[in-house]
Amino acid sequence: MFKQLSRKGKNIYVGAILRDRLDKLVLDIGHYIGRPVTVAEFIHYIIERHGDEAKDNLKRILCTEEERERPKKR
Repeated sequence: MFKQLSRKGKNIYVGAILRDRLDKLVLDIGHYIGRPVTVAEFIHYIIERHGDEAKDNLKRILCTEEERERPKKR
């Protein structure tokens, strides 16, 4: 099942609104540093620097229904 996850050339879908925002972010960075920056460079940086934090936040936000209904221990 997971053999396909890290295969080279695998694409992901980013909706038009998010893609526009992503393009603007990358263009702004490129303009600031004086050279073109690729979307891939930006995504790699975000994943390397903030991937674990995002993963933990999403796990907390998107927990299972059982976890949401269970009272927290104190």
